[in-house]
Amino acid sequence: MTTDNDRLKPILFSLPLAIALLSPCSVWAKTYTFSASSRPGYFSSAPKSSSSSAFKSYSGTRSSVVKSAGSSVGAKFGKPYNSSLLQPYSSQAKRKAVADAKTAASNTSQSPSAAKPKHFPVADLQKYRQRYADNSLYQQAAQEPDAWGTRSRYQQAQTQAPAMVNGGSDTFGMLSGQFLYKLLNNPNAAGEYAYHHQDNRDYQQWRAEAERLAGANAELRAQLVRLDAARRHYGTTPPNPGWLPQGVPAAAVVSEAALKSGQADFNVCVGSEGGPYYKVAQTNLLPELVEWVNVNPVITLGTPEILAKLAVGECDAGFIQGDAQADSQQMDVVFRPFLEAAHLACHVSAQTSTIADMTGQTVWIPRSSGARLTWDKFVALNPRYGQVAVKDAASYVDAINKAVQTKACLLYMAAPHAAAIDRLLNRKTLKLVAIDDPALLGSGGYQATSLSSGDYSQAIPDAYSIQTVAAPATFVVSKTWQSQHADIAAKVTQKLADVEQQITRNVQQ
Repeated sequence: MTTDNDRLKPILFSLPLAIALLSPCSVWAKTYTFSASSRPGYFSSAPKSSSSSAFKSYSGTRSSVVKSAGSSVGAKFGKPYNSSLLQPYSSQAKRKAVADAKTAASNTSQSPSAAKPKHFPVADLQKYRQRYADNSLYQQAAQEPDAWGTRSRYQQAQTQAPAMVNGGSDTFGMLSGQFLYKLLNNPNAAGEYAYHHQDNRDYQQWRAEAERLAGANAELRAQLVRLDAARRHYGTTPPNPGWLPQGVPAAAVVSEAALKSGQADFNVCVGSEGGPYYKVAQTNLLPELVEWVNVNPVITLGTPEILAKLAVGECDAGFIQGDAQADSQQMDVVFRPFLEAAHLACHVSAQTSTIADMTGQTVWIPRSSGARLTWDKFVALNPRYGQVAVKDAASYVDAINKAVQTKACLLYMAAPHAAAIDRLLNRKTLKLVAIDDPALLGSGGYQATSLSSGDYSQAIPDAYSIQTVAAPATFVVSKTWQSQHADIAAKVTQKLADVEQQITRNVQQ
């Protein structure tokens, strides 16, 4: 028999769920180190986050993004967001909830807030799609227009005390362990489900686990006995693999990963993994869109490659610099959340204080990057900059290192403090150079702005500021993707309007 303390556990872990859903997404972290939380080592079918304990990834350590030519991003994309869903399970949250657990147990009207789903790697989602494409329950769940809302409302409506299963899993292939264990509270429905799905391999895996756990759990053993007794009543009825108990939506029956795999992919072209576009995808796009699409960042060299991938359908959306020409026939501009300033930095020994002094200098810029597009536009607006030698860098980090090592210069486009690269740029061996050429303003699409020593304490002398030019970062969405997913395109666009406000606040412009 379970102890009173065991009976309290599902309550304790459901109470603080709402605290963690959005809080880590409200501001941009200054670093890229995140602390991981751990989930409780048991399964509870109490209404709580649908991101429960024991999802077994089918992809191991494979990348969680679509890979572009010559580049990829590690599986850490989505981990900060997933960790935010685990915060209610922390030791501190559990201790805080103990005092109110009994009160919450008696007040069934206090249902938890709707839980957002986890982010799953592309490789996991593809395996579900391949394996279950012809499954009627999978298809039914995928066609639900508000799948996560439907799932959450059903789970919150289940006020009957849940079965307590120590060590249980939450995922059995396509099926939700939370649903299967909680179904035991209704022996007749559980027995009929067992009869109709007796040949389902995923259900068989669940039953094998339940039998194993019942060896040390008398309450679970009794529930399985009642299930089997009810099942015997259907011995002459032809099994129906698509059968569900009345009032139970398919979205509540399938596992979280299976439900996510039935949603559309939204492949978002970003720049480098340390750049601001990736940061926006991680911190803002993923939490806001996770209920509607699978956000997958595609790492690129920058704006030129992003435009190319959008044109051929390798990306569905992307961030591009405001000085690039977006094809209005192929894509819609959704928002321009912040300005990106041109950062022209040279070695401290270089005889340069403004861009007018660059003749005879060398500037390092990553090939096919947004900064290279910017420099080429500078040359088009003022041909004298064609006298500056441009050398290809492998990345922006490489450009910084090359500028220091060869006592040369580099160009980088970004909002101040919007990316990790800023910390490398702000060093005593480099100085930021003014871009104050009137020829670059107006028809060039740039506007004047400034960078101060408050932004870059080492690369700009104390109490000084320098003039530079800026262009708005621009988020575009493919018209092809919108037409292919017309059922959710409007919802995604609506959510993106909220994202724009978040980003503007976070960048503090």
